[in-house]
Amino acid sequence: MMTIHDVDYTHSEAEFEEMRDLLTRSYIVSRKPLNWRLAVAENWNYGSRYLEPLDFFTSRVHLWRNDAGELAGFIIRGNRMFHLQVDYEVRYLEDTMINWAECNWAGDKAQIETMAYDWDIERQTRLTQRGFENLGPIEDVRIYDLAKSYPDILLPAGFRITSLAEHGQYPERIELENSIWGASLDEAWFRGKSSAPSYSLDWDLIAISPDGKQAAQSLVWLYPRNQMAEIDPVGTHPDYRKKGLARALVIESFKRMRDNGIRLAYIASETEDPIVSHLYSSLQPIETHQGYRWLKHLTPPIR
Repeated sequence: MMTIHDVDYTHSEAEFEEMRDLLTRSYIVSRKPLNWRLAVAENWNYGSRYLEPLDFFTSRVHLWRNDAGELAGFIIRGNRMFHLQVDYEVRYLEDTMINWAECNWAGDKAQIETMAYDWDIERQTRLTQRGFENLGPIEDVRIYDLAKSYPDILLPAGFRITSLAEHGQYPERIELENSIWGASLDEAWFRGKSSAPSYSLDWDLIAISPDGKQAAQSLVWLYPRNQMAEIDPVGTHPDYRKKGLARALVIESFKRMRDNGIRLAYIASETEDPIVSHLYSSLQPIETHQGYRWLKHLTPPIR
């Protein structure tokens, strides 16, 4: 068994490219979600590129390398939980990674959370043996075979679908995102996100209303090396909901992906959103996997 050691993350472009490569390789081994999807990683890194200080990133990632200096795995911490990202060939490393997270990221609450997918019995067993409790599903990941036939797009009269490359109006695109999600994003966010390697204005699709307003959006992240892509996010402005715009955008995204050599599409959503779940299920995914939240209470540190 090769020796693997942990190192601090410095947030260099080279390091993040290694992280992207590890994630890409894991989806070549299996189409099932084990690690973060690539769009999640790129959103995390580039969406906050011009918004957060360096320690925002360096304090949230830790790396493990083998004797040759190659990246074998990493953990990344979100707002609530940490996420294991590991090469399939060294899955035994997960115990070491969890140990490190428990020692360094538990905080004053003396508890720690992570996620494991329903199909991943190996990780679920490991977490159970370590004293974690399964608190139930929080995420659905659906996988679509783009070789299947999808229905024709039905848009309300006067609406049309275009891309941000064709339409322009980037400030309005930012405001659309804010209106959909109740966020307060700005130009710095868009400048960062649009600098991601897998972002393209041609794949930032938008539905335009009869009066010329951006009414809904669907962002496609292409990963040609794997012949796969992810749609993240999909959303509709509150003034234009219940018109079938999100469904039309997803179907249009599927067709454009297929025409560009993409075989599989991924869409993730929160489990507790029944409207979204109904939409994505109605498009007949070939697989659906749920991510489960796992929690462990730790012994509080002695002060």
